[in-house]
Amino acid sequence: MSEKKHEDYREFERHPIDFSIEVCPASDQATPFFDQSKLNNISGGGVCFSTLQPEFYYAGQHVALKVRMPGTDQVDASMECQAKVVWIHYAGQPDDQERKHALIGVCLDGFMSFESQHLHGHGDSV
Repeated sequence: MSEKKHEDYREFERHPIDFSIEVCPASDQATPFFDQSKLNNISGGGVCFSTLQPEFYYAGQHVALKVRMPGTDQVDASMECQAKVVWIHYAGQPDDQERKHALIGVCLDGFMSFESQHLHGHGDSV
C-alpha cells in the first residue's frame, strides 16, 4: 500500500501566490509582535506564509492577517481577516538549536474583508 503525503488529504487545492503579508496577534491574544513576510500559497480554507520569527507562533494561536494587494500610485489595497495557526514547519532539522525560518499554515476564521485607501497627492478621478 502506498503512503500518501499530508498534502494529498487537503480539502482545498493550494494556489501559489507572492503577496506581502503582515501578521500580528488577534485582539484576544496578549503577546505583542509584528511580522512582515510573503505568502507562499492560498486555498479556500487558509494560507501558508514564511517567517523568520517562528518563535512567536504556536498551534491554536489566533492572529490578524493583512494581505497587501498589488498597489497603484493612487490606491493602497489589502485583504484583512482573523485566522488560527494550524501548523508550523521548520526549515532546519529538528535538533537544530537555531531554527530561524519556518512555514506557518493558518485557517481563516471567516471571510477576508477588502480595505482600500486613496493615497494623498492624487486626484479622486476614476
